[in-house]
Amino acid sequence: MPDWLQSVIDQILVTGGVILAAGIPAYFSFKSKLAEINTGTQAAAKDAKEARIHVKNSHDTNMREVGDERHEATMAALTALGRDVRGLREDHYATRKDIGTLHAEDRAGRRETQHLRQELTDHLEQTAGLMPTLEKLIQQHTED
Repeated sequence: MPDWLQSVIDQILVTGGVILAAGIPAYFSFKSKLAEINTGTQAAAKDAKEARIHVKNSHDTNMREVGDERHEATMAALTALGRDVRGLREDHYATRKDIGTLHAEDRAGRRETQHLRQELTDHLEQTAGLMPTLEKLIQQHTED
């Protein structure tokens, strides 16, 4: 066999060996990744099938129509709730106003009581000197 042919065969064998040495781990890695992708795809398909069962059920109604009806009912309930909250705010404001009025009246009553107490104290001090005379008169009229 000629030398040049032997050299070509050697080059082919070396190149094939390099390709096999690099290709075998790459093949197994690719196969492993392909299996992961396949498993993920199957899981996604299963999830999609379950979702389809829930979305496309045995009811005659369209899910969008049901959602729209529920949305309208929810909005109506929220509107009513908003009216109730506004009413409660108005009641709360009126109650606070009433409490403020009562508090002012209470302060006025306390001032009046203090004034009357002071007048009584002043009167008692002014008439304290008359007590012995009054006691004498009482004794005179009760000894009969």
